Amino acid sequence: MNKEFAPAKDVSLALFDRLQSEVRSYVRAFPVLFDRGIGTTLFAADGREYLDFFGGAGALNYGHNNPAFKRALLDYIERDGIVHGLDLATTAKKAFMEAFEQYILKPRVWLMN
Repeated sequence: MNKEFAPAKDVSLALFDRLQSEVRSYVRAFPVLFDRGIGTTLFAADGREYLDFFGGAGALNYGHNNPAFKRALLDYIERDGIVHGLDLATTAKKAFMEAFEQYILKPRVWLMN
């Protein structure tokens, strides 16, 4: 494992207390240094396991590191796909927009010209 991304040996939150905005309240509500997640489980840097009721504020309906999504993401990165396109037109964004239109918008007749 790349040492840069290896689990932290220092599990204190002092750095967060010192540098992170007071507006960012979640780190204060859950005073745990999380390292990884699989499915509905979060693993703390100290080895403890937690059931993730927060679920990424709804973004992780399929769990952390779902194998199907993980494989697709790794394949995309391995082929040097653009990971930060913001307002650029990219093939990944085009594929997403086509799928969104086909499976979400058209069946509901929303916003269609």
